[in-house]
Amino acid sequence: MKKPADYLSFLNPIELLRTKKVLQVNPTLPPQRVAVEDTEINVYEYDDKTYEKFTLAKIEESFPFLESPSNTWINVDGLKQEEVEMLCEHFNIHPLIVEDILSLGQRAKMDEIDGLLFCVLNMMYYDDNTQSVESEQVSIVLGERFVMSFQEDPKRDVFKPLRERLKIANSKVRRYDADFLFYILIDLIVDNYYLVMERLGERIEVLEDDIIRSANKKSLAKINILRKEMILFRRTIAPVRELVNGVLRTESELIHEKTEKYFKDVYDHIVQANELADN
Repeated sequence: MKKPADYLSFLNPIELLRTKKVLQVNPTLPPQRVAVEDTEINVYEYDDKTYEKFTLAKIEESFPFLESPSNTWINVDGLKQEEVEMLCEHFNIHPLIVEDILSLGQRAKMDEIDGLLFCVLNMMYYDDNTQSVESEQVSIVLGERFVMSFQEDPKRDVFKPLRERLKIANSKVRRYDADFLFYILIDLIVDNYYLVMERLGERIEVLEDDIIRSANKKSLAKINILRKEMILFRRTIAPVRELVNGVLRTESELIHEKTEKYFKDVYDHIVQANELADN
């Protein structure tokens, strides 16, 4: 998985020519995903009265949940092409969606295909060790009474609060339909953008203090690195605004009227996040 810092050299055409990296960049060839050794598959089946979590050993064990009368959340951490294809084929998910799930470097977007809603966006993290922003592509599919989420990294995510809420009897997520779960997944990703911006803001304040005390060539280099990192962060979150707007504009019966107001709230959050990033 590439970090934003890995792409900084591509912003400088002179550096590309000098290092001959330009010869390795072909926009017509999609980057190849490296299959992980192990995947983690968790299924959460719930309604207003019952809740069960299942950790599956193989993808085929998820097939019976297609007929479940309850709401079902299938979360796959770590992607293997054959597993993703098997799961999506069983749940009648269009091959174009499968292709997007398995592709790398996707721009955040929302699609409606064959009665399903699909979105792909980046989950952002701030790594304290490297002091850099990292991203992980997340794909989410909403169907009738089920939600699927596909993550690249099984070691971390921002969905822990949701997992805890599902355990609480009579909680809102338990009382609402699958579209509310779809909303919460997107909302948690967007909310985490603010945490990343907060850490970047702290770096800016430290850098400002350093410049006031003793400005030098190193300070200029730090400014340039931080500026480029902010540009990459801004480019990553900017399309999420249209993603959420697409959900609000859809006429799909999967999004119920009582859930629309929650997506309007997410829309307000992502607009504010974009404005903060600009500032």
